[in-house]
Amino acid sequence: MMDTNGGELDGCSEEIKKMKTLELNNGADIKGSEPKNSCRSYEMVLRMMGLIFTLVAAIVAGTNKDTQDVPITLVDGLPPLHLTLTAKWNYMSSTVYFVVVNAIACAYAATSMAFPALNMGGSRRNWTCSSMLVIALDLTMVALLFSANGASAAIGVIALNGNSHTHWHKVCYAFKRYCIQGGAALVMSMLGSFFFLCLVLLLPLNLHRTASLNY
Repeated sequence: MMDTNGGELDGCSEEIKKMKTLELNNGADIKGSEPKNSCRSYEMVLRMMGLIFTLVAAIVAGTNKDTQDVPITLVDGLPPLHLTLTAKWNYMSSTVYFVVVNAIACAYAATSMAFPALNMGGSRRNWTCSSMLVIALDLTMVALLFSANGASAAIGVIALNGNSHTHWHKVCYAFKRYCIQGGAALVMSMLGSFFFLCLVLLLPLNLHRTASLNY
């Protein structure tokens, strides 16, 4: 009888140990899933804002066109010659690059919004690897946007002030609407790049929280 009772007690203790192990595992899974959900809403908002601003920047810059009658003086003392000139976005390679980069960033923002939903049911290791990939892609978008903004801003300064050393004349005095629309597109793109930069800073913080909760 004693052996039988001892065997039953051993069996019960083993069952209790198994139940405790399952509870601990379930608790670890819940604990590990908390950081996945903590920053997801902020990430979606930032990606949506980046999508909107880069889309607006690409549209505003891609539709920028202005036609004006520009007076040109050929000889001093004679009346100026009025010519009809057109300023269009695709006449400058920097503006073309600006539009293409913002279009790429907009498409990427729309595609990357599906990444958190795809990782909801994945393991912690897969989620960490995919997060590192997203960080690298976000950082690439930030680099492209800042390079496009810098190129567009440099051409904008020359169009606004000219360059006496290279005898480049001011063009914004004649194409005011073109310069204003180009400046508005640049502001929109800079705001979009700011939201992508916030994404680059947010995801490493989320990964750090995940690592700290696991230990």
